[in-house]
Amino acid sequence: MSPQLLGEPLGAIAVIILGGLAPFLLTPLGVVIWGERIAGVQRTLNAIAEDIAFWLGKFAQACLLVLAFGMLSTVLLRYIFGESFTRLNETVMYAHALGFLMAAPAALITNAHVRVDVVYEHVSERTKAALDLIGFCVLLAPVMVLLLIYSGPVVELAWRIGEKSPETDGLPFVYLLKTAMPLFAVTMLMAGVAHAGRAALRWRGLEGSEAPPAAPQTPTPQSPTEPVGS
Repeated sequence: MSPQLLGEPLGAIAVIILGGLAPFLLTPLGVVIWGERIAGVQRTLNAIAEDIAFWLGKFAQACLLVLAFGMLSTVLLRYIFGESFTRLNETVMYAHALGFLMAAPAALITNAHVRVDVVYEHVSERTKAALDLIGFCVLLAPVMVLLLIYSGPVVELAWRIGEKSPETDGLPFVYLLKTAMPLFAVTMLMAGVAHAGRAALRWRGLEGSEAPPAAPQTPTPQSPTEPVGS
């Protein structure tokens, strides 16, 4: 099926999915207000988000490998053989964009992102949890929602016209690359809900209320001096 035919149904499906997932954006605040009654839902969301972030991180790693080898090939072809291929150059650009966009949710959910504030490291754990929660509600969530709102028409138009590279020998997948914008916003919201949810659990003192999985029991060997069957 062509991108032109997929454009309209994909837009409708996206609206339905996002409408159904929107209430989960409020679960971190629900944990703050209702505590243990919402904590189970939040832990389930955290587990799902962590699994998705893990595979997004793997995808980002693959993109960065393509980026590295693509750049190396581009340099060797240009400066040694005097050749340049538009599709190779655009593949590097695609890998760069997708790699960093898909790595961002994994970095957020594992707390591997770079912090620029000078206050966070010098406050108590409960204050850190409050700052993480406020950061999600005031900064991350509104920005990602705005990105979703304003990127939607751009992506829909790209799918409707089957947007391709402006270069005649370029990649014909510009509409797929633009789809990474709302996908990035959705995955960042997903990671933000998990990050803020863990902060809410810490703030309420519920983070460690789930028992860790029991370690497998190892049979204790009998002493060589103990008679068998005693």
